[in-house]
Amino acid sequence: MTPEIKKKLQSCLSLPTPTPIAVQIITLANEPEIDLHRFIGILNCDPALASKILRTANSSLYSYPKKIGNLHQAVMVLGLNATISLALSFSLMKSLQTNRASGLDYALYWKRALIAGTACRVLGATCGFTEIEELYLASLLQDLGMLALDQVFLDLYNHPELDQTCHASIISQEDQCLRVNHAAVGSWLLTQWNFPDRLRLAVTGSDDPSRIPPQDARARFAYCVSLSGKIAEIFLRKSHDDYLQTIKEKAYAWLNLSPDELMEVLETTQGLLPETEKIFQTDLQTWTEPQAILEQARESLLLRSLQSLKEVQELQSNTAAMEAQFQNLEETHRHDPLTGTLTRAYLDQYLETSFEQALAKEECLTLVFGDLDTFKSVNDTYGHQAGDSVLQSTARLLLSQVRTTDMVGRYGGEEFVLILPKTSSTAAEIVCERILDAFRNTTHAIAKNQHIKVTISLGVATHTPDHPYSNITDLLLAADKAVYHSKSHGRNRYTFYDRIQIEQPV
Repeated sequence: MTPEIKKKLQSCLSLPTPTPIAVQIITLANEPEIDLHRFIGILNCDPALASKILRTANSSLYSYPKKIGNLHQAVMVLGLNATISLALSFSLMKSLQTNRASGLDYALYWKRALIAGTACRVLGATCGFTEIEELYLASLLQDLGMLALDQVFLDLYNHPELDQTCHASIISQEDQCLRVNHAAVGSWLLTQWNFPDRLRLAVTGSDDPSRIPPQDARARFAYCVSLSGKIAEIFLRKSHDDYLQTIKEKAYAWLNLSPDELMEVLETTQGLLPETEKIFQTDLQTWTEPQAILEQARESLLLRSLQSLKEVQELQSNTAAMEAQFQNLEETHRHDPLTGTLTRAYLDQYLETSFEQALAKEECLTLVFGDLDTFKSVNDTYGHQAGDSVLQSTARLLLSQVRTTDMVGRYGGEEFVLILPKTSSTAAEIVCERILDAFRNTTHAIAKNQHIKVTISLGVATHTPDHPYSNITDLLLAADKAVYHSKSHGRNRYTFYDRIQIEQPV
């Protein structure tokens, strides 16, 4: 998360915050030994919260044979840690709800949260987890960052073409506008609230848990939370297309769930939704009839047997191995041997492709031309070997400041080109400021115990549907003119080509 966004979040007075009761429970949960009577005393301070705990303990979620009449009995039946997680779930759901009119569809947001929480409870039981209520809490909070971003960036979710029933579409919108998604923001919030590491990690990986190393003991917990959100989307989407097949593959890859087991999770979740509605006193009516959803899911999920899926995966594995060998041969031609960035030949090809895609999809495309300042003096003073070391560290710096979807290529000598797809001028300005700060605060090792500082000048040109360029050559030429302007006006700065036009028409 960028310092700029973090600063805006910290200064936002309407940011979601836990209730005083929730703060007390979080503090209690972090203590080495929890005082049972003190915890029950906290619950008794909020009759509505205590009532929800009792209602849950007596619900079909647990099917306890005898009626539970007081909180002490509820804690004994549910377990202390489970009751703490439940209490936080109910308390936070109450405090985080808002009626502020904005771009975010709050009704849809809470539907997804509650369906995901229910699905995560079922997934946890299916996969043999013991911390079911902790999973439930993590799943309810996995999209918490959306509430925060909606308070700070009022028009973020207000795009007319944004489909909020499709989470991938939401993440793409966040990444395009802010270059950060709500999972990172939610994790940051939980850090401020002093939540345990496992819950924060689950929220961090909720959009893409593959970034969590499989050997991490908390990985399966995060996989379960992420899959619950994707299952909730099954009940909320207006159109499923190939989505069900994608969920089937993720369920098997992440939690080793067969299509039959996944189908059972969907059916059990559907059966528990009325109970969730009662506990939270809300309406979870979905876009499509639940039975129709289950029928469509059954047809899709059971279309191929698990054995067939294994055979396909073996075939894919063999194909991937062959492709990897072929790709290794191509790597030597694609990447500059000194810096590891794209070679000039492959860069030219990639520029053409990126520009054609931007035209076809009517999207933004930004090029940033970077030229190291006074680089010739580095070679003259310290030698070409030192110059090569600076070029290598320059490439690492540039790559560290861009997304995985962006590309960095060596244009020639000490010149580099950054290709930033789906990036507006505003977003590009943030990237440029980060790059300049990184170079200003970095020393380059050129020999043992010898470091030097080198700055960079940047030139930026952005193609947009409203202000298009006719071809990639013109766009590249504009970025080149912009970097020349930076070099001739003091270096160690960035210049946007369109702003040169305003200052001095060409």
